[in-house]
Amino acid sequence: MAMPAAHFSHPKHELKFREYHLSRQCALCGEKLTGSGYSCHHRLCEFDLHEECARYPETLRSFFAHPWHDLTLSSRTDGRRSTCELCREEKVPAGVFLYRCAPCGFAVHPRCSRLPQTARSEELHPDHGLSLTAMPSAGTTCAACREPCGVWVYRCGLCDVDLHIDCLHGARSSRGKNGKEWSSALGEVGVKVMESLAEVAGEDVASMLFQ
Repeated sequence: MAMPAAHFSHPKHELKFREYHLSRQCALCGEKLTGSGYSCHHRLCEFDLHEECARYPETLRSFFAHPWHDLTLSSRTDGRRSTCELCREEKVPAGVFLYRCAPCGFAVHPRCSRLPQTARSEELHPDHGLSLTAMPSAGTTCAACREPCGVWVYRCGLCDVDLHIDCLHGARSSRGKNGKEWSSALGEVGVKVMESLAEVAGEDVASMLFQ
């Protein structure tokens, strides 16, 4: 729980640990803050941080996805939106803090900076481990949701299997042809079964799930 009274993201005033009974917005990640966190008690400030966000270091050195330069946790001052290079979330608001390389324009969410470089999934690919890999060529498809993959994927080179970062970690929903969503918790096998049933019935998978 202990942290310096001053935080690099808000150097003007001290931050104090507190419990939140009403939700606020974290000034670092931009997401809803409930429970415990850190707050500026200055009467003219509305500055709050998740307890976890307050622990992120200001600088990342030798980050595996961009080892050439140090990354600094900062927001944009020009009002332009950003894209996380790992999860490919686009249009991240300028006020949200990302680890950034000023010379290269590389940016990554703090949470994505902590992604494991190797992982296993008993549900999606139980046979082998997966490595977080930058794919040099486009055209790969996620084995879980059947959507195109971005640059960074969890990959099994032995089986030529690629998975979205969010699909592997259970945060992403899969989409049917009509744009409706269903849970990626179905997994690779479940999706294949539903696709087979849909083909027989002449329907889209999402339509079958949301009848």
